[in-house]
Amino acid sequence: MDRKTLHYHIRWSSASLYWQRFKTHAEANVRATQLMRPGETYTIEELDADCPRCLEIVK
Repeated sequence: MDRKTLHYHIRWSSASLYWQRFKTHAEANVRATQLMRPGETYTIEELDADCPRCLEIVK
């Protein structure tokens, strides 16, 4: 897998994937902690060039 295409998105427990793309897991995690609302949880997802969210934006 081409490491250059790897990137990260925040997936909120109460919503779909967060639109912003992050270069590193750490960057995504910092932003998620800044945006997190009380009672909300999230996961950071590692995605590649076939990321459905990024492909949707490019269209």
